[in-house]
Amino acid sequence: MKSHSLPNKNILDLLINTSKKNPNHVLFIENKKKITRKDFIEKILKIKGGLKKRGLKKGDKVLSLLENSYEEIILFFACITSGIIWIPLGSERKGVGLKYIIELTKPKIIFSRKLKPNNLPKNLFTKILRINKNLKNLEGDENFFNILDLSKLSCIIFTSGTTGPPKGVMVSQKMLLTSAYATGIAADINKNDKLLLWESLYHIGGLEIIVLALLENITIVIEKKFSSTNFWASVRKYKISKLHYLGGILDILLKLKKDKYDKKHNIKLGFGAGARPDVITKFKIRFNINLREVYGMTEASSFTTINFNQKKKSIGKALPWFDVKIKKKFKSDKVGEIIVNEKIDGLLTKGYYNDKNATKELLKRDGLHTGDIAKKDIEGNYFYVGRENDSVRVRGENISAWEIETTLNKKDFISESTILKTKAEIGENDIIALIIPKTNILNIKQIVNSCKKDLSKNYLPRYWCLMKKFPRTPSLRVDKKNINITKLKLYDRLVDKFTIVQKLR
Repeated sequence: MKSHSLPNKNILDLLINTSKKNPNHVLFIENKKKITRKDFIEKILKIKGGLKKRGLKKGDKVLSLLENSYEEIILFFACITSGIIWIPLGSERKGVGLKYIIELTKPKIIFSRKLKPNNLPKNLFTKILRINKNLKNLEGDENFFNILDLSKLSCIIFTSGTTGPPKGVMVSQKMLLTSAYATGIAADINKNDKLLLWESLYHIGGLEIIVLALLENITIVIEKKFSSTNFWASVRKYKISKLHYLGGILDILLKLKKDKYDKKHNIKLGFGAGARPDVITKFKIRFNINLREVYGMTEASSFTTINFNQKKKSIGKALPWFDVKIKKKFKSDKVGEIIVNEKIDGLLTKGYYNDKNATKELLKRDGLHTGDIAKKDIEGNYFYVGRENDSVRVRGENISAWEIETTLNKKDFISESTILKTKAEIGENDIIALIIPKTNILNIKQIVNSCKKDLSKNYLPRYWCLMKKFPRTPSLRVDKKNINITKLKLYDRLVDKFTIVQKLR
């Protein structure tokens, strides 16, 4: 682990200093276009002037509906170094979720390529600014001053909203820099490493990659979005050396047809979150890539723990600038909620934008309540168990949906599973297992009988259903909120017949 302290310079100073030291270093690649550090900082300064010319000032909010692109990266840096609050949502955001966020944040300008004025909520003084290639319509001469206070609000990153309306995490420059620094540690970043930016820039995971480029002498290859079809071609073409992943990405890549070139690449290490232990093993065997699991959340500057020692099933040990504890509800419990405190001021969010109730639930006297359940061994390694609100109460026992899913996913005939709960006729909850099978040969009864051997009585789901696919969040996690269970015929193993469940909770 790097021993020096967290970066304390503001982002614009970092941009200027690194461009002076190595002006011709290729910072970004987009398609065939190479952008040097010198070109990058010159463009940012021009856009800062253009923002001022458009009437924007310190404290104003802007909302981005752009896909991953050089233009969005430029706008992001130009805004946050000018004191303008950046709200990234991505090009696919629409409907009630978009309107809710616009009404909540009231941005002065929306950057978009396709949004129409009639899609905006009424009575809002919000302008839509159409973005053209290379931002030629947004250049100016008069420059904004630099923002020196790293603790000030820089951007608002909205959660996926799988358990209610989306919540806007308030993120400072200091949090962005810390997340980027931790990313460099997790990835064992070296001089001239190349990373593929596929994760959308409305996630902290995408933003920390581009901020990392300011701290290290690396090159970022910009992809509009993740594509399993193009992924390995891009990896080989650009000689990508470090792989950033989410668990869902690994599952998708493993489902690709095996190829004689699977091990022909330059990737030295993968780092990310949400990979099942069996997937980590399979990925190593097939692609010869070691994977390093991390744990964290946007609310706590992204990374909180890193599994440096490759401890099996572990999310690692706490980073030195965080105090991580497990809060148990009862003394007899083996697991508890992860509570995070900062050892350095400014690493935790100040809360959710315009949401006092959610903020109170997040930030309490004893620290930041993650809502994640884990356990800790005597060596200080943490082991993720699941979400607190994703647990199932069966016959007085709290059961982790994640634990059941992990057990099911190890089966050779199961491609992926997800666990839901429904109100039981007697007691608290009944468990529902939704399965994507690898083959059509086995029927549902055969699957249930096979899984009985690996799950205890309370952990064995009552209801079962075979699925073709699951709805996904933007980060490719299973979107349980958008699974309409009432339209599915579920196999009830207790009565050996198919039925329909009317209510989930």
